[in-house]
This record gives sequence, C-alpha cells and structure tokens, in this order.
Amino acid sequence: MLTQNTFKNYFSMAILAAVAWLMHGFIPALLWAVVIAIATWPLRVRLAASIPGSTKVAAVMTAAVAILLFFPIIYALFRAASDMGALTRWMLGVQQTGITAPLWLHTLPVFGEQAARWWAENLTDPASLSVFLGRFDSAWVKSVAQSLGAQAAHRLITLIFTVTTLFFLYEGGEELSKKTLALLQKLTGETGRRYGMQAAVAIRATVNGVVLVGLGEGFVIGISYWVAGAPHAAILGLLTGALAMIPFAAPLIFTGVSLILVAQGNMAAAVGVFAFGMLVLAIGDHLVRPRIIGGAVELPFLWVLFGILGGVEAFGLIGLFVGPALMALSVMMWNDMTQDG
Repeated sequence: MLTQNTFKNYFSMAILAAVAWLMHGFIPALLWAVVIAIATWPLRVRLAASIPGSTKVAAVMTAAVAILLFFPIIYALFRAASDMGALTRWMLGVQQTGITAPLWLHTLPVFGEQAARWWAENLTDPASLSVFLGRFDSAWVKSVAQSLGAQAAHRLITLIFTVTTLFFLYEGGEELSKKTLALLQKLTGETGRRYGMQAAVAIRATVNGVVLVGLGEGFVIGISYWVAGAPHAAILGLLTGALAMIPFAAPLIFTGVSLILVAQGNMAAAVGVFAFGMLVLAIGDHLVRPRIIGGAVELPFLWVLFGILGGVEAFGLIGLFVGPALMALSVMMWNDMTQDG
C-alpha cells in the first residue's frame, strides 16, 4: 500500500508531466527567455539601482531587448523578401539572354580556356542554359518563399512569447531565483545550490562568449565586405555575425561573398575577404571565445566546443547556451566525485 509521501511524490510528478505536456509548444520561448534574463541580469540590477519599481525596470529592460531582437530580424526579412524578388527576376531574365562569361575567366592559369569554353557551351547560350538549369518554374520559387515565410512567422511568434515571458522574469526574477535555489538546496542540499549557481554563471559566460564574440566577428568581417565593395555589406555582416555564433558556420557567408567578388572580376578583393575572414575567426573562436567561456567556469576549450556542437545538435539554437552549461555542470560533478576526502 502506498504511503502518503509516496503518493504525494507520484502526484507531484504527474502534475509536472501534465504541465510540461500542456506547455511543450512554448518551451523554446521559455528557455530563450530564461537564457536572456540570466545573461542580462547584471544590467537589470544596475538599472534597478536608478529606477524605482520592478515593473518600470522590467518594462525598460524588455523594451531594450525587444528592440535589439526585432529590428535586425525585421530588417533581414525585408531584405530577404526584396532579394528573393530580384533573384526571381534575374533567373527569368537569364533564361532569355544567357549569362555572359566574365572577362577574368580566360586569364585563369591551366584551366582558363577550358572553363571559358564550358561556360560558353552551357551558360552563355539561352537554350543550353535552359537545359543546364532544367525548366525554371517560378511556382517553385514561390513555394520556397512561402515555406520560408511560414518558418519566419513561426519564429516571430516564438520571439513574441519570449519577449512577453522576459518581462515577467525581469519583474519577479529575483524572487523566483531565490525560491529555485531554496528548492534545490531542500532537495539535494548545498550541492544543488552550488550547481544552480554554476549553471547561471555558465549560461552568462556562454552568452558573452557566443553572442558578443560572434557579433564582433561579424562587425569586423563586415568592414572587409564594405572595403571590398561587396553588395549589401551591412546585411551580409549581420548574417556573418549571426552564423559566427555557430562553430564553422560563418565561412558560408564570407566564402559566398568571395565568390560574388570573383564573379565581379575582383579577384584580389575576393582573396582578401576570404583570408581576412579566416584570420578573424581563428582569433575569435580559438583565443577569445574559449577564454571568455572556459575562464568563467573553468571549462577546457575542448569541452566548450563539445558543449556548443552537441547542444546545437540536440536542442537547436538554444543548445548554444544549454550545451556548455551542461558540460560545466558535468565537469563540476566530476570534480566533486573525484576529489580527495
């Protein structure tokens, strides 16, 4: 026969499972809000010292975060929609006129003439281009655009719920954190409290290392786009910064920019952008980022890398911050279990 305490535990777990099932669609928004709140909490504490009232502080902090999140995303969506239309018109146009071979193609060593001949046979003549590309169907582009639009709408809804949740975390987060730490201490003793504090430190350090370093890399590499004369240097720099938060993803952007510069006949600028981008990533990813993340939680670079990559694979983008925090907790647990005495 079940005792009262055992039944109470089962009943509590059943309630928690029901709540998790009820809110499973909103869990990503909740996690993002928690990560952002933990990362920006020191700013919230400073602001609270000069602005009386938790509601006013929460409103100011939420508005600031919303502006920083919404403005780049909305700008990128407008640019993407504009560029998608331009790409569609360009592809329809080249179906009628073909693509003229760039002048520099003939000057390439060894295989320049073969490349120019292949280009003329497959891309310059409209009929050959149609065979090479297959029948271009504008409906396909429309379907892709609609799919991207649906994904963007889903992400926008998640962002709205994230910002809404963030307001309540800023308003009552101090009390919530005290109760959470008290619960951990009640359930697991002082160890649980230490692990909770370590998780918060790891998340804050990861945000600083991933977001700030990534945006810094995007800004610096974006300057090279502008100097090289690449089109839409600002939006490309923003995309580079966003992908620089994910290991090995930023080269997708500056390699593409280099290819665009090559197509424009600016070989020197293309090589310069690619080499400069690799140099910036090498410094940021292998020197600056590990020191920021690993230095705060005493986590070796290899475990930082495993935490980021494994977190992205398991949880998506939110895993960028959850992964290193879990690795920091595992290292802390290992040290506790293997220490003498």
